[in-house]
Amino acid sequence: MAAAAAAMTPSEAASVFLEAWATREWIIDPERYPQAPKDVAALYETYREIQIHPIAAELGGHGGYKIGAVGALGEPCLYAPLFRNFFLEAPDQNPSAASCQIHQVEPEFGILMGRDLPARADGEPHSVEDVWAAVDSVVLCIEYCGRRASTEVVAAQEPLGKMADILSAGGVVMGPRLPAVDTDPLSLTECATALAVNGAEVCQGAGSKCPDGGPVQALTYLANHLNGRGLLIEKGQLVVTGATCITRDFKIGDTVSATFSGLGLVQTTIGP
Repeated sequence: MAAAAAAMTPSEAASVFLEAWATREWIIDPERYPQAPKDVAALYETYREIQIHPIAAELGGHGGYKIGAVGALGEPCLYAPLFRNFFLEAPDQNPSAASCQIHQVEPEFGILMGRDLPARADGEPHSVEDVWAAVDSVVLCIEYCGRRASTEVVAAQEPLGKMADILSAGGVVMGPRLPAVDTDPLSLTECATALAVNGAEVCQGAGSKCPDGGPVQALTYLANHLNGRGLLIEKGQLVVTGATCITRDFKIGDTVSATFSGLGLVQTTIGP
């Protein structure tokens, strides 16, 4: 395994990752890459410092969360912050590969919050029904994953070290919006998805691939886990609820299309 830097505080690690992203001076020296957090709790401390760090404002500020890594590190899933400058509206805005070293794309159900979701006054966890009542709309999305370091440096890290790089956060291409009042949350779980590159299908999935078995279930996990940390999902934030399938088989100039059966289509072109 490549050499790693001396242990850093979560705030110091946040600075390294965010400075690399904001300047696009990617981490190519393994000694510059922060040492892995000691455990999952320390990983979440790093994410918290990332989302409140002053440099986050240069990325548009904290705009929501991505959920992923199902079963990783003994957890049901993990989640990390997303930033508003990387929320793009299809079809007019396309992601830049250079903006975050895009290396993977995924069709995902995004959920836009209509109100804050603080902890319940009675101390009980939120139910799926509680959480759905706080949703404004479902957004059909393509998540594009990024990294702040070279492929070689990332590959040399232990699992917690890999995850510390904001869970491969990049951004989200947002397509059609479905008002929550007109949407059956069960239909999201049952919805088949597919991803195509230049018209050729490369993977298939379904809403049931999301953590805890569906997009709203994944959102419920996030809400309760955040509340357990003294945090909350806020009104106006976007949560992408986990990959329904993935591909890394694309290049600059390719057109990527995500189909959500019976609900709609999102299409984007990977820019330089």
